[in-house]
Amino acid sequence: MKSFEYIRPNSMGEAFQALGAYDNPFVLAGGTDLLVWMKRDVHVPECVVDLKGIPDLNSIRYEDGFRFGALTTVREVETSLLVREKIPTLCEAAGSLGSVQIRNRATIGGNLCNASPAADMAAILLALDAEVTVASPKGEKMVPLNEFFAGPQQTVLAKEEVLSEITIPTATEACKGVYLKHGPRKAMDIGTVNIAILLDADSESHCCNQIRISLGAVAPTPMRAGEAEALAQGKTLTPEVIREVAETAAGEANPISDFRASADYRRELIKGLVAKGISKILENGRT
Repeated sequence: MKSFEYIRPNSMGEAFQALGAYDNPFVLAGGTDLLVWMKRDVHVPECVVDLKGIPDLNSIRYEDGFRFGALTTVREVETSLLVREKIPTLCEAAGSLGSVQIRNRATIGGNLCNASPAADMAAILLALDAEVTVASPKGEKMVPLNEFFAGPQQTVLAKEEVLSEITIPTATEACKGVYLKHGPRKAMDIGTVNIAILLDADSESHCCNQIRISLGAVAPTPMRAGEAEALAQGKTLTPEVIREVAETAAGEANPISDFRASADYRRELIKGLVAKGISKILENGRT
């Protein structure tokens, strides 16, 4: 690992000043991804700006929907009784990320800003219609999460911009959800395919009132399966319709072949997991 300057600001203003003073600064949230890349010389920052000293970036608030400070740890999301009461699927997705030790350090904002196509928090938060607050010396702006990712390990954040908060609207609380993650082994690993589904359907007729399907590790960025969602909207979710929705979701994906799985295998996984997820919600009413 090459040498670098380390700055721990006490305010957002100090953070912006530090980011603007260097040509190649990196923001440190939890560090579970950044430090690995630095040890491998994939990222060689001139300066690391550690946000842990800034108050209020680590918080969970419920004000007409959830508001998570970007430095809220994944473990805090997983164990929050309030989150489990209102959005249990978010807790379950958080619990699938790494080990307890990693979740105690990793942050929800850091997981999004790392912009891995397989990021666990990205898949579930996309299904939850989350927005992020982006802070800069010019002020704050809201960015829908489906517009935040620009490519593998790339976001829309400019040099002096910082993700400060994640917001989830209350509309998603009416939906039952499921988060499914398939990997090649039972040990800790990123998913070969990640699926998050939120569904509001009539308990008797299984008519779909609204559905959100997000996919991870099957495209350059985490993605929503919009065509599959539109196909299911307003229809009775029979086995035939579920199969068609799953096939449509697989057709929207753009997976790669790598050492974890081939593109064709990933498409087959999408079909199976989407169909399994919808059926599971309809059968159990909860994850």
